[in-house]
Amino acid sequence: MDAATENLLRDLEASPTDLKRLVLSAFWRNRSAIAIEAEAIARWERDDPQRWARVQDWLLSQNTTITVLRSRLSLPTYHLPPPPPPQPQPPAANLTD
Repeated sequence: MDAATENLLRDLEASPTDLKRLVLSAFWRNRSAIAIEAEAIARWERDDPQRWARVQDWLLSQNTTITVLRSRLSLPTYHLPPPPPPQPQPPAANLTD
């Protein structure tokens, strides 16, 4: 592990986020691309924007491409309407009692 990665991990110890876990995962898996949920990025930008920027810089320095996964919106639940009531039938013509 190089000094830049060690320093970043040490700094992430104080982060209120799970960015350290992301860095460790990216480091040990040694992949050229990672996919991150947009919601996670939004949380990091809100909760610890400076460290998230450092993590992005580190990922780019590792030649790792970041793919942002957009969230699946919860789809509305559609219910079929109840069937229409039966239509009254006209009386039969020419019936005798």
